[in-house]
Amino acid sequence: MFRSNRPLKFLYSDRFGKAGSTIMRGYQLSQIATAEYAGARRVSYSSISDFHRKADLFLTKGALKDLTPEALADLKRNGNRLYFDAVDELPPPTTSEFADALVASSVMAFTNHSRDYPAVPVTLVNHHVDPRLPATPVRSGEEPMRLGYFGEPLNAIFGGSLESHVDVVHVDTSDTSTAWMKKLPGYTMHYAMRRNPGADNFKPFLKGFTAAHMNANILIQDTEREAVEWLGEDYPFLHRGPISEDSILAAIERAGRGVGSSDWRFGLRRMAEIRERTSPKRIGAELRRLFAE
Repeated sequence: MFRSNRPLKFLYSDRFGKAGSTIMRGYQLSQIATAEYAGARRVSYSSISDFHRKADLFLTKGALKDLTPEALADLKRNGNRLYFDAVDELPPPTTSEFADALVASSVMAFTNHSRDYPAVPVTLVNHHVDPRLPATPVRSGEEPMRLGYFGEPLNAIFGGSLESHVDVVHVDTSDTSTAWMKKLPGYTMHYAMRRNPGADNFKPFLKGFTAAHMNANILIQDTEREAVEWLGEDYPFLHRGPISEDSILAAIERAGRGVGSSDWRFGLRRMAEIRERTSPKRIGAELRRLFAE
């Protein structure tokens, strides 16, 4: 069977069925792949407990946690090709023995996986923006700055008087609710100052992608390497230097004063580039490249 005719399955573990990584890198990627192949390949979203034979299997992070070496060996004996997607975690110890290809969901993951697994093909399939987000708002670039944080508050730097400058919208990644998304269009800048920068191994710049989709700028520290890979060293709203409450407040004040300025518009142009680079069309092309190799 030619590889192009093989079924393409995105596999999840029932134990992690509601996890954000399962929904986005499993179900939603399968939908992007379905649109990309437009009937030329059979694409499905399936459980690891189902029977799989002579298929290309995209293993989500949750699936990789629950597939034992014995189960992986069975999948290989059944003629399947295995694509490991650990997202922001280190690839599992089974990678070198069983992975036909290793998927990187971030630039930093691609760099590190290519170095650490020289015998395994590594392909970059960037994280996409949640398709359930509201449509990109049309902005003039002159709207007063309204700053919002979307995520788990414990992951961001808060305290002191920062709460009075940043609206916090709690997002629980273990909950499939989308109520928080309705609040996104009201914000022209997203707050992403991380409490423990670099704590996740290879975290995709998803907060930046979300801000870009909403035609908003973002405030984040320049020590976040993945963010700088996307924003560029010249992005005007990178927090530079030692971090303190005062330094963050100063950065927020500078951003507020810059609304409508050349820096503000430059930032929005850079975010528009990110929006295009993470569009379903671009991600679909990256999936096609992954499964063609």
